[in-house]
Amino acid sequence: MDRAPIGIGVALLLLGLGIGALMLLMPEGLNPNWPMGMALLAPGAFVLAGLHMVGSGLGYPRFSGVMLALIAVALWVIVNWAAFFTTQHGCVATVSFGGVSIFGWRPSEEDCRMSLQMLVGSFDGLLIVLILVAAWRRLRRPRDDSLSGAAARHRPRG
Repeated sequence: MDRAPIGIGVALLLLGLGIGALMLLMPEGLNPNWPMGMALLAPGAFVLAGLHMVGSGLGYPRFSGVMLALIAVALWVIVNWAAFFTTQHGCVATVSFGGVSIFGWRPSEEDCRMSLQMLVGSFDGLLIVLILVAAWRRLRRPRDDSLSGAAARHRPRG
């Protein structure tokens, strides 16, 4: 058991729960374009991160892996909601070289929305392709029907 991740996990868990509670108690400062359930995904990701750290510290790698997958899904949902279901997209376009801004401008709201949707949509398409390739490889993998491993331990004796 490693105590450092447990302490960090408890802190993240309390932070996420605290922010979520404040969002529910004082919703007047939240963006009205975001439903409360979508807005609560952000502090929910902190709660999941805290659970991941606690599980990692206690030596539960499977639990930690599930929490990481849930964090990725929560963040993916937030990004997709922002790209495809909100109405306000303000952005600044900048041309820079070596980290120094040469010039910048404010594109129209429509240009911002379209560029964000193209970026997020491309990422979504890549993610779908990767999931399909992983599923296809898993289905094509030869099955091991030999009596090795777990199957050998449960072999009837006689």
